[in-house]
This record gives sequence, C-alpha cells and structure tokens, in this order.
Amino acid sequence: MPTKILAGQLKGSILSVPDSARPTLLRSRQSLFDILTGVALISDNPRDSFKDKVILDCFAGSGALGIEALSRGASFAYFIDISQKAINTISENIQKLRLENRSKIIKTNILNIRKSNKNTACNIIFVDPPYGKVSIKKTLQHLSKTEWINESSLIVTEEDSQKREDLSDITHPIIEREKGKSLFRIIKLKS
Repeated sequence: MPTKILAGQLKGSILSVPDSARPTLLRSRQSLFDILTGVALISDNPRDSFKDKVILDCFAGSGALGIEALSRGASFAYFIDISQKAINTISENIQKLRLENRSKIIKTNILNIRKSNKNTACNIIFVDPPYGKVSIKKTLQHLSKTEWINESSLIVTEEDSQKREDLSDITHPIIEREKGKSLFRIIKLKS
C-alpha cells in the first residue's frame, strides 16, 4: 500500500511501502508534522522548522518520516532498519526522489548500531518500532551511548497507546497525543 509526501518540495510524491511495515497513517503523520512545525519546538519560524536539520529515522520501514522531513527542508537523513525488504524499499524511494546526496541507509539492528562518526548528534529522531517488539527505552539509551542523540535532540516516538513504555527516568515529555491506537510523544533526554 503506497503512501505520499504531504508537504514541502516533494509534496504529492508517492512512496512505496514494504509489506513488513506498519506505516504511520497519513492523518497521523500530518498531525505529527503540524505539531512539530506549529509549536516552535524546532524553530521560531514554522517555515524553517526543518531547515538544515539532520534527521535519524529509526525502524524506517518505507522512510516516509525521514523523507517527509527532507521534503520540508532537512539537510540530511539517516534511515535505519533491520529488514532487507525495508532497506530495498527505502533505497527505491530515495533513488526515485533523487535524495541520494542527502541521505544514508543503514541496515542493522538499532541496538547494534555503532558509534556515530559525526561531530554532533542528530537534531530530530523518529523512533517508531514495531509495537511491543522493541524497547524504546533501550533504543534511546543505546543511541545516547553511541552519540547519535543527546539532550538537545528532539525525539518523536510512536507506540501502542495501551502498552506505553515508562520513559520518565531518562526523558522529559514535551507533548503527548493519542491518535486511535497510537501514542505519539515528543520528548528530550534528561541531562
């Protein structure tokens, strides 16, 4: 089932979605990006919300979240997934939209990702694991330890609203929203 980009330079572009993925619904993705741009979490000017930001799209599936951010002006996106089907789909979507110079795809288990070779942590991180199969808390702890994220990174999570994971000892909440069976959280790591 394909999905599409909602705004920015690539608005309306159709993305392939692997069978193995549970893509964020279009309405939910629209609401999520409206929140990110509308409450000055990223920038005082909503038009510049994603400008020059580096994105980390974990459990990327089709890459829709990272590609949406690129469409809205992010400078670079890393896409991480363990599934070869997902990696192939992300690669296809990136090539179709000519985003090769603004992205890197990494096939690995997120808990095995190596230390970041960048000088700074990513600005915006999407953590949308398969519901109930991967710990968001362990993911964030590992990404912090390997310097992919830090206290200034804005983290967006999606999980089953009925089985929310307690992250209160490592993060502080900024915004929480329930959409159907999904819970979206925008959080930052505690110092």
